[in-house]
Amino acid sequence: MFMYDFPFSPKARTYLKFESIFKRAEACQNLNSEAETMSLLRGVVDYMDLTDGFGGFKIEIGKDLEKLDQRLKQWEHDPDADQAFVMQLRQAISQAYASLECFTRQRMVLRHDPVLENIKPRFMTPCGVNCFDTPLFTFWCSLPIEERLQSVSTWLHELDILRQPIATILYLWRLCAEFKPRVAIKGFMKETAENCDLIEIRYPKTVRAYPVVSGFQSSLNVRFMAYEKGAEIGDIEFELAYLGNDTL
Repeated sequence: MFMYDFPFSPKARTYLKFESIFKRAEACQNLNSEAETMSLLRGVVDYMDLTDGFGGFKIEIGKDLEKLDQRLKQWEHDPDADQAFVMQLRQAISQAYASLECFTRQRMVLRHDPVLENIKPRFMTPCGVNCFDTPLFTFWCSLPIEERLQSVSTWLHELDILRQPIATILYLWRLCAEFKPRVAIKGFMKETAENCDLIEIRYPKTVRAYPVVSGFQSSLNVRFMAYEKGAEIGDIEFELAYLGNDTL
């Protein structure tokens, strides 16, 4: 099945951006090629930009964790709930809280890193990363792999401070997702949207089309666009789930 996420709130949009960065960092952390090195560094730089002036958003993450924990507390009194699993989820939230509290210290570690400081502004210029504009980075790339991996370990340790709370929120949202069948007539569906932070669409990979979603407040439009230009779109069966604290 093909999965597609679309954020309905600004914070969900930011959560998904962070998730993309974390996945990229995990995939490229071994520096197996120059391409992996550049992708990892771009991810770390994007992370630094997203966390600039992050104080207010840190509060939003804390509120989401609190709402999730309150809901899990209610499940502790549900005789049909797996109490051991509920306790495991609450422990994950507690660990996410502890990680989030380290965020202030984390900002300075990346900002004062000489390699990141050297390369960060060059991503704003076409082909800005080269031997003559980023000599410190070029020298770093020539160091033994063990030394470079030590730098990567330091960077990823700092990313983990937000990785855990954001991953916990998205995991719990998706864990509770209730997918329901929908049909896009000639590739289009419109409905009154539920109050949510995020929607997920899934449909068979045999469908040669991709969803374009638009929505605001109580309205949701889903239009499937043909991958091959000019191809006709028939009725498409798919599944839709509304995610977020208000949908649990």
